[in-house]
Amino acid sequence: MIEFSDFSFQYKSQKEPTIHDVNLTIRNGEKILIAGASGSGKSTIGNCINGLIPHSLGGIVKGSLRINGKQTTESDIYEISKVVGTVLQDTDAQFVGLSVGEDIAFSLENQCVSTGQMHDAVRDVASMVGMQDFLDSKPDQVSGGQKQRVALSGVLVDDVSVLLFDEPLAALDPATGELAIELIDDLHRKTGKTVIIIEHRVEDVLHRPVDRIVLVDEGRIVMDDTPAHVLQSGILVEKGTREPLYVSALRNAGCDFTHDEDIASFDSLDIAPYRDDLMKWFSSRRRNLELSENETALEFKDVTYSYDGKRNALNGISFRIRKGEMVSILGKNGAGKSTLASLLTGILTPDSGGISINGRDAGSDSIAERSRKIGYVMQNPNHMISHAMIFDEVAFGLRQRGMAEDEVRERVMKVLRLCSLAPYHKWPVSALSYGQKKRVTIASILVMEPEILILDEPTAGQDFRRYTMMMGFLEELNRKTGVTILFVTHDLHLALEYTPRSIVLADGQILADEPISRVFADEDLLRRANLKATSLYLLSKKLGLSHGDSISFIETFIVEERHRRGVDEPTCELVEEEVPVERIEQKGQREAGRKELKFNVEYFPADSWVHRLNGVTKFLALVSWLAICLLTFDVRILAITLVCGLCTLATSKVPVKVYRPILVLVLLSVFLNAFFIYLFSPLQGPDLIGTRTILFGLPDVRYAITLETLWYLLIVVLKYFSISPIAISFIYCTQPSEFASSLNRLCISYKISYAISLAFRYIPVIMSDYKNIRDGQECRGVEMSDKARLKDRINAVTRTLSPLVLSSLDKIDIITNAMVLRGFGRMKKRTWYRARPLRIHDWILVFLMLAVLVLAIVMRFVFKVKYWYPF
Repeated sequence: MIEFSDFSFQYKSQKEPTIHDVNLTIRNGEKILIAGASGSGKSTIGNCINGLIPHSLGGIVKGSLRINGKQTTESDIYEISKVVGTVLQDTDAQFVGLSVGEDIAFSLENQCVSTGQMHDAVRDVASMVGMQDFLDSKPDQVSGGQKQRVALSGVLVDDVSVLLFDEPLAALDPATGELAIELIDDLHRKTGKTVIIIEHRVEDVLHRPVDRIVLVDEGRIVMDDTPAHVLQSGILVEKGTREPLYVSALRNAGCDFTHDEDIASFDSLDIAPYRDDLMKWFSSRRRNLELSENETALEFKDVTYSYDGKRNALNGISFRIRKGEMVSILGKNGAGKSTLASLLTGILTPDSGGISINGRDAGSDSIAERSRKIGYVMQNPNHMISHAMIFDEVAFGLRQRGMAEDEVRERVMKVLRLCSLAPYHKWPVSALSYGQKKRVTIASILVMEPEILILDEPTAGQDFRRYTMMMGFLEELNRKTGVTILFVTHDLHLALEYTPRSIVLADGQILADEPISRVFADEDLLRRANLKATSLYLLSKKLGLSHGDSISFIETFIVEERHRRGVDEPTCELVEEEVPVERIEQKGQREAGRKELKFNVEYFPADSWVHRLNGVTKFLALVSWLAICLLTFDVRILAITLVCGLCTLATSKVPVKVYRPILVLVLLSVFLNAFFIYLFSPLQGPDLIGTRTILFGLPDVRYAITLETLWYLLIVVLKYFSISPIAISFIYCTQPSEFASSLNRLCISYKISYAISLAFRYIPVIMSDYKNIRDGQECRGVEMSDKARLKDRINAVTRTLSPLVLSSLDKIDIITNAMVLRGFGRMKKRTWYRARPLRIHDWILVFLMLAVLVLAIVMRFVFKVKYWYPF
């Protein structure tokens, strides 16, 4: 049992308590939904239950919180984690294992469970959630729903009695979210565990029954009752939380459902008592969305794009967007929505096909040049924010254009007022919630007054109240200024209420380009797109309406909602015409003047003799190799080490294309190093060798090319480049977790070992964040292509460091909480899921490398063999 009694909590950095006088009892085996707007305090209540408060997140606690009769202040976080298992909102950031199996095993490792028992337990739990075939997969490469299953497995493996889900639907498309709720409900029924779901998407959670809804507002519990009573009261909308669509429709029709205990379950809802009121409302208010026609704002012509050259992320996409339209781009995660937005902004360039803006081919424009017409609000606000203060962040784009400061202030304050951010204009960005940061990024784009506005998942992190305010502002902006708006989203409510037309993507192809009412009335289309039928459409089917009348029913609801918001009747452009499909071949072209070396610096799984070596062996071999190469200046030895290193890399089964970029960069770096040695010390070679044989130039010329200089520079190039093949082999062939376990065997603290493992794991994540942040800066008008001066490009790259640090700190905070909640650091020792013993071939290689190292030391310091000069 979980029992709050007059409980309050105040964070150290806050002047007022975040939650006040909470009195709440959650009984064993109950299934509870804690709902509320962003900043209401619902996540703080969750952090109190799982022990992060007060043991990790400090502050002032008043009152009492008991779990199974024991005060949480008298328990430690590890003791609480044995009772409460937490699945955090950001599943990607909370993964601590390099594979699914490792991540599930993490808690068992911290409890020192033996390797054999651990593998058995992992297989059993993975089978429970249907992930038994993915144990060797990377967590970030499985689908959104599978990520939720992995995260859930990581807490189920502890056999906790309470499962706490913090915003479990935040990153999932509708159909996957539905499956996640079904999985949670199935586990609840089969195991009898207490389930607590923290979520503001009430209708999605109510896809399966819950015992109670606990509604939180401004840190207080304002209602704790059955779902039926909460829905009947109308308090959800009043407190900034969306109510189910079918409930809104019943309310619009004037239905009396105050005594209907089945109102919370759409499946069991008896339509008979409401039929007359609904049909009367539909007949009297029946409206259809009118069609209109404007000039073309942008056009895709048979656009194809592939990230890897094998599978097309978009395949032959063609469509037109008219000026002043509000259009939603719908589809499941991975359908190609964000790829489409990146192509439109110039972040990516089509492999074939073309994109035109206002009738002009945009292929030669840089990202910064396109930003004068197109404003792009990225999904993650941390990838866009580059200034400490809110005002400076929003003003950044205008200052980039050289606008006078008086005009900058006027325009910034105007847009901050529109986005409900004016009172915070002197605040630091770091003090804002995720949803508030999202509004800051939207404001920073809107202030530029773009002709086309693209918002990638604009409702992520936004509660219903703020989401409604933001969307109302965008709706008004569209109506008054005629700005074209594209929403890249899987939020069906957003699409239904605000976008008359929708383009539906699946597997890189357009499934539909139609008015939103027709999309939502096509069950087969929704199934193929991994979307789900809304309760509004299902309500029309319960009424027995025909397909055409169902479309009209949806349109009537849309018009009614727009009138309620004080918006004129929407229009939707749908012109039946042939889109030119002339194929414009651009294979191999990239962004205008934008050259990048693409790195993939992470473990590459394969079955080679290098991969099979123990991590300790590879580490000692690498250290020995470095020492040998740094000790000697003998070209013969360096040539042998280089050949051996290249052979090792060639036989590692890592594809050349994977490591070629880093090998090229190293080679360029060593040649540049040799050039600077010659530039600043051209006589270093002759001085060391003792002779000066001139090949080009006069004897008294300092920079005359000599045989000794060339020989010395050859030694330098070989010396440093011969290190790289072994270092690259180590990076790509060493599984970070197995390496950590190997270091731990060498008596290195497991905390240090695991920190090294995480560093390896997060290198590609940081590189990906850097690219996203750079893209975000360019989309705000910062020129980083070859069209900009070198000085400006350097300054622009420097500005990406601040958001990169902020993004990394957020990830560190999340992963730290995830590790603490799963017992990391509790005991002096731990076991390892990826432990690999030292075998005979490991010992042979270790002794061989040590022997060569000893030989190199003897040659260098005993026999004084430093250089070999054959001339």
